[in-house]
Amino acid sequence: MEAKALLDAHVQLKRIYTALNEALDLTRQMADAADRNDEVAAQLLVSMRQEPTDKLAGAYQALDQQRQALSEADAGRLAALLRGAGAETEAEAALANQVGLNGRVLKQLVDLDRVVNRKLAREKSVYK
Repeated sequence: MEAKALLDAHVQLKRIYTALNEALDLTRQMADAADRNDEVAAQLLVSMRQEPTDKLAGAYQALDQQRQALSEADAGRLAALLRGAGAETEAEAALANQVGLNGRVLKQLVDLDRVVNRKLAREKSVYK
């Protein structure tokens, strides 16, 4: 795969990382608001979380468009890297590392979101 394709994908993955961290920070603030039983702050933070969610959607869409623009072989390799496959070349290492980092932040976000959602929504939680 060409270095430019790897770099373009890495840029999108860094955007995803930034948006995930923004969402994680807002979710932590939501957890604090839930602990204080501050419904107004919690609702405000839920609204604020829409911005990083929109950024995530845009970055994932751009990444998908980049993948579709590649040759079949390169698109397959990029898809494998994005699913967590290990780097086969030194050029792929930064991308593979970023995928791993994003996955760890996403796991933290989902775990915290599960807790906050149960606190705020109680029996109406989307997590059963």
